[in-house]
Amino acid sequence: MAEEEPAHVFAFPDFDLSTKWLALPSQSQDRFFSLDVVKDANAQANYSAITAEPSRTAADGFFSIPDALAPSNLNGHKNESDDVGQIPEPLHDITLPDLDIIDELWYKGADPPVVTADYKTWEAFSLPDVPQAIPLFITEAGPLVYDAAIADEDDALGLGNIDHLVIQTSPYLAALGALTLGRGSVFFVWDAKRASFIPAAKNMRISGYSTHILQGLQGSCLKCGTTTRFLSSYVQLTYKTRPSAARVALAKAVDVLLLAIQRQFGDHVKQARSLLQLQSLVEPVETILVYLRDLARNVSRIRTDEQVLSQIFSETEVLANNHSLLRAIMCEILSRVTEPWSEFAERWIGVKGEDGFPLTKDGPGKGFVKVQSISRVDDFGFEIEERDYVLDEARVPNFVPPDIALIMFEAGKNLRLLRTHHPDHPLCHIGVVTSSKPPNLKWLFDWRDIENLQKEVKRYENVLLQRILEKPSEDILQSKTGGHVAVRSQGLLQVFGNNSTELEMQLLASIQALDQAPSIAIAEDELSSLLEKYLFRQDVPLRTNASDFDLHWSLVPLHSFGPLVTSQARLINQEYMKLLFSAHDLKEHLRVQKEFQLLGNGMFCSRLSHALFNPDLETAERQAGVALNGGIMGLRMNGRDTWPPASSELRLALMGVLSETYTPPSRSQSDPLRSDTHDLPGDLSFALRDLPPEEIDKCMDPNSLEALDFLRLAYKTPAPLSPILTSVVLVKYDKIFKLLLRVLRMLYVVGQLFRDTSRMERQGHDTGDVWLRFRFEAQHLVQSVATYFFDTGIQTPWLQFERWLGGVQSDLARVGMDIPDTRVVSPDEVREEHEKMLDRIMDIMLLRKRQQPILALLEDIFRLVLRFSRQVQLEVSGKVEGDASRAIIQGLYETFRKKTEVFVTVCHGLSEKGGATARAARRDLASDDERRRDGANEENTIDRLLVNLDMLGYYSRPRF
Repeated sequence: MAEEEPAHVFAFPDFDLSTKWLALPSQSQDRFFSLDVVKDANAQANYSAITAEPSRTAADGFFSIPDALAPSNLNGHKNESDDVGQIPEPLHDITLPDLDIIDELWYKGADPPVVTADYKTWEAFSLPDVPQAIPLFITEAGPLVYDAAIADEDDALGLGNIDHLVIQTSPYLAALGALTLGRGSVFFVWDAKRASFIPAAKNMRISGYSTHILQGLQGSCLKCGTTTRFLSSYVQLTYKTRPSAARVALAKAVDVLLLAIQRQFGDHVKQARSLLQLQSLVEPVETILVYLRDLARNVSRIRTDEQVLSQIFSETEVLANNHSLLRAIMCEILSRVTEPWSEFAERWIGVKGEDGFPLTKDGPGKGFVKVQSISRVDDFGFEIEERDYVLDEARVPNFVPPDIALIMFEAGKNLRLLRTHHPDHPLCHIGVVTSSKPPNLKWLFDWRDIENLQKEVKRYENVLLQRILEKPSEDILQSKTGGHVAVRSQGLLQVFGNNSTELEMQLLASIQALDQAPSIAIAEDELSSLLEKYLFRQDVPLRTNASDFDLHWSLVPLHSFGPLVTSQARLINQEYMKLLFSAHDLKEHLRVQKEFQLLGNGMFCSRLSHALFNPDLETAERQAGVALNGGIMGLRMNGRDTWPPASSELRLALMGVLSETYTPPSRSQSDPLRSDTHDLPGDLSFALRDLPPEEIDKCMDPNSLEALDFLRLAYKTPAPLSPILTSVVLVKYDKIFKLLLRVLRMLYVVGQLFRDTSRMERQGHDTGDVWLRFRFEAQHLVQSVATYFFDTGIQTPWLQFERWLGGVQSDLARVGMDIPDTRVVSPDEVREEHEKMLDRIMDIMLLRKRQQPILALLEDIFRLVLRFSRQVQLEVSGKVEGDASRAIIQGLYETFRKKTEVFVTVCHGLSEKGGATARAARRDLASDDERRRDGANEENTIDRLLVNLDMLGYYSRPRF
């Protein structure tokens, strides 16, 4: 019953029945074991029995992973993190997890089993009935035979891999792919002590490959994984420990590269089915990661951001002629790292608004602009400190040309002067500038981009110049600046001044904005695009320059930053110079220096000479019991024994000398503000010079040459003119005035000698030949020197400077008329030209340091003339006897003659030398070809003094 109805669950089985497997089947193919041993042995030797499928080695054991659960890809299971729209987290914010290969294999349980491919040959396809011969080479026999040869105890191949662990191919490839991205696995673990990845097992390989073959690829993956971990740590430490602008920008660029590599490599490594495919993916990644690691190490040793920029520029310059992906990446990194510096430069020159607190002289400075206390001596001889902007050359990256750096600094400095003294000027309103759409200050590596930049700069300059000439109304200026502020204030919750309805609307709008989901779309940047296009596509040529020839690397900074900086500086300088000529009357202040400091006003020289030396004026010295008459008073230097005068005497004697001799510029007769009294420019006045103790002792003697060295002219430079009339310029004026005052005294002394000699002759006294010869030669020498100083030394250089300054003013009037070659100079260029003129004057007047011995010889001659004049006064007044006085005069004349001969001989030697080479002026901002005036040889004018002094060779010794 049990046999007839086997499905009956209530049937009782017959336990006495024997198993059906004891009866052998009649057909041999149905049997479990074959009885024909010879036939089966021949079948085992057949080539068709050898397949390409790897054997299940003893390493897998009983608990080996089934074939159905074998991984079909190399990047783990599929999950929602592979979605393109998801936001990738920065690498420096996460910990790279290890790859769990065993856990990921179970996710493939529902997938269909992988169909293995049969090993097919052309011989078997052509002759299917002919038995195939046994393979001749072991590599043709498939991985089974190769593994058997490696595992052979005799080690016939000599590889030494007998006891090496054989693992599955798919997990091993997946582990290598994860290792390249810096993730550990069961095969590779992170060693914190060594700070690197190490294999979990020393000797492991996959079927069909020896351990030695796998070392190269495995080493590259280990290097990539360790480098990825290093770069990830570098990004995190940069944010934590050294968060400077350039370092943060570099860390951000490295982070973007790591994210892009992780995404691109992760997508491509899934399709790799062999070691060669994986190696082709690892090699470009290794090149980029190792280069970034070396760059990060070099930058970590640098202190300042500017040095970081210089280092990255140098690293990029090395790759200038290499049209590879690495060069494009470094160019983009250089652009990103330079952005903080270029943004500060844009704010400094005024093409962008200053966010937050603007840079002022009260702060410490920023970047290449340093605020420093500068010590100078004021008009009263006191040393004071003033804070001013100073160019910190050490904080300027070395790729910025020195001329561009100087122009950039001066433009920002002049812009702040313009904002201080003329805040209503259109250039002081950032809204006017930004509405003209200035181009950005950034790196350009292509000729086409440079040409476009030059066009944009030209357009911006024309538009802004037109807005300046139109002089927009106050309403337009307020609307533009207000709009700029409104953009920054958007989103702020304004509470004060709003009613309840407005507050409710603001709250509802804020709640609605906060309820919206954050944007998850990430815009692709240039670095990600470069890696996506060219990382694994080596066959696609990458050219960063679209023209036929490359831009030389040394020209890249000049053409990238020069056009905008030069254009902005030209606009600032032309507007500031216009205001200096019109509103601040620069030429009038310079004329005052010429007339008073350089004694160019004849009326002033006459009044000053009489007030100081004329003995016929009333004395200003206070005497006991004697009242002052109130007439014209003077110091009567040649007729007094007490010296120096008191301060009250100076005020009385010099009162009105400056104000009465100053001629103001002509005004209209109908000017209602015209008056007879005019204020002197710069509050010009007489003052006392601060002298060292040894020079004060010389001033105590009224008969010494240094008796008037305490007297000086005090001039206070107006703040808008400070870039031109600096303290250094005023010191040079003071040195020239000091020498000219001595010459003015000598002119009066030789004139007094002529009058005293005439008086002696009228009284019937015999003066003698020595007296007369001394008087004539002294008068001739002093007048020759004075003529040379005033005509050649002062008038000629001043006329050249005045002619140049007039050309600058006329060129400013032509700006905006589309006239080519219109020159625009900066205030610092005017200062340099002014200083050059003063240096030329000092050179002619023997005031340079190298000319001190010659000037000392001339001063000794002047002292002899003063002693002769004093001796004549004593003889005329009868205080000394005639014979004794003649002997003294004879000795003075002999010394005078010798020193004069020496002076003439030295002047002859100077005339035989060439003139000094003039300094080359800086680049004219208006010229595109960066023209410079060539340094010309200055004329040696000492021969003019020799013509006046010794034209006939009276003092010259014969030379053979």
